[in-house]
Amino acid sequence: MSDRSESSSALPLEDAKARVDQIADAALRLFARYGYKRSSMDDIAREAGLAKATLYLHFKGKDDVFRAMLNLIGRRVEARCREVVAMPGPFPERLAALLQAHHGQTYASFGTGEHLVELKAVMNTIATRELQAFEQIFARCARLLLQKAEARGEIAMARASISVDEWIAGMMFAATGAKTGTPPSCEAYAERLAGIARIFAAAVSSR
Repeated sequence: MSDRSESSSALPLEDAKARVDQIADAALRLFARYGYKRSSMDDIAREAGLAKATLYLHFKGKDDVFRAMLNLIGRRVEARCREVVAMPGPFPERLAALLQAHHGQTYASFGTGEHLVELKAVMNTIATRELQAFEQIFARCARLLLQKAEARGEIAMARASISVDEWIAGMMFAATGAKTGTPPSCEAYAERLAGIARIFAAAVSSR
């Protein structure tokens, strides 16, 4: 690995945010492949093609890299979720696309899901704020999707006999539960998410 550590003169035009994202992206690949505990800062530096000293210019340690990784995934997922909210089509299809954009895309980011249990435990231990912010992406976009569908007369939330927040929370629990047991393939998980969308959409359909 070439030693490309940063200094005030080595990379004068390098954008710090882009470098942070580069490291976070490398960490995502590494954590998906080996898990959190088996990945060191040396490993992350090697995966990113950087000197270890460069990582410590941006991060205090692996926990901070993990939080930056979640932030990167969150920005990618939110961008896709907003595209789904804006797209045309029947409500059940858009709901399925939103579940896939958030839960499916995230699941795919971690490869086969082999290390999901460990990574979720790490999230709950050191990144609760980032995890909550990530979950709120889905809640916000689902609420917007519901508002648009109700304004067009596609759905009637009153039919659900529960609040919007409860409806959204139930769908999120279902999406999480669809990963339990033997980790499904990305394709199988996508099918499960589509089934969840059909059930929850039917519960509020105005037709």
